[in-house]
Parts: sequence; structure tokens; C-alpha cells
Amino acid sequence: MTDVGAQPDWQVLLIGGSAGVGKSRAAKMLAQRFGVSLMMADDVRLALQQMTTPTSHPEMHVLSARPSEQLTPEDIRDGLIRIANALSPALEMICAHHVAVAGAGKLIIEGDTLLPRMAAERQHSQLKYFADLTTHDEIRAVFLTEPDEKALLEQMREFSIGFSALKAVDQERIVRASWLYGQWLAQEADAYGVPVVPVRPWDTLIERVIGSY
Repeated sequence: MTDVGAQPDWQVLLIGGSAGVGKSRAAKMLAQRFGVSLMMADDVRLALQQMTTPTSHPEMHVLSARPSEQLTPEDIRDGLIRIANALSPALEMICAHHVAVAGAGKLIIEGDTLLPRMAAERQHSQLKYFADLTTHDEIRAVFLTEPDEKALLEQMREFSIGFSALKAVDQERIVRASWLYGQWLAQEADAYGVPVVPVRPWDTLIERVIGSY
């Protein structure tokens, strides 16, 4: 575990977890603490969705293939998993670049499309430009979790833009999907030996995150 008072020895830190758990707040606090760059994985997702179509890249657009009201929480969870898998090569390339290129600098990436295996992989033969890269602990990850579905609902009502304007039934459906996806991410993280950190209590979260990796 890392000393909470030490500077990071990673090049890339991934802050993952489902929507509404507080990844953005935590990642911003960590980036300010260490004086490093911060990137949202959603920026990459939105850019690629803008440049592709459901025909050319169906996995990237799986959640827009049907009207949202027809999607069950399980449908949404499965769609998020498919999007994360489709997006991972682009995010893995960004991680590899920050490890391989001198002077690229340290980077924190946060987002719900980050997968635990990205921090567990050591060989990167699947990457077009960094196929010979071998990593050790340069890329690390922590996945935040909110085990209490009701607490997740309250957090999304307070912090998620536009969420409170939705009908109660839609709020509950979205929160259920997020909770299910968060449970899946936590299971994946456990399988890959990647730390999972409950977000509460908030006043000790940053120290617990730093101490976990």
C-alpha cells in the first residue's frame, strides 16, 4: 500500500465505478492533491460515438438502439458492459502512451467505462503502437463502490445533472442499473486483484483510495 503522504509512483491512475458513486469528485481531489492531469473517460466515449454510427460500430451505440423507456436495468447494465469493452482499446492506448512516452506526464482517468483488467494487464501486444510495451505498476486502478442502492439514489439526486427532473420510476430504473453495473465492476475488480473502495465515509475516502493501491 502507498503512504498517504507520499507522491505517486504510478504514471496512470484509473478511478472507476458506476455512475453516481462520486468518481468525478474523488478524481478531482486526487488530481489537485498530486498536481497531475485529469481526464474523463466519457470524453473519449462521446468523441468516438460522434465519429461512428450504429452501423459501423454497433457496440458503441448499443444503448441508443432502442427507446430508453424500453430498457430494463439489466439491459442497461449489459449495454454498459458492451460499451466499456468496445471503448477499452482506445483507453488502453492512452494509458500506454503515458507510460511509454518520456515527458507525457502523470494522468488520472475517471469514468464508468473503465475496466479493471486495464490495470492488470502487463503485456500490450493488442495495441497498434505499443505492442512491445511491458508494464508493471505504472498503471493502477481503484474502483469506488456504493453498496447501498438507496444511498446511490440520494447521491444521484444531489449531484447528477438533470437527474432530479426525471420521473421517479425512471430515477429508480437508472439507479438500479447503475447499482447492478457497480456490482459487476466490483466482482471484476476482485477477480483481477484490483482494489475496491466503498465511498462512505466521504471524509476519509481520499486517504483510503491512496492507501489501497
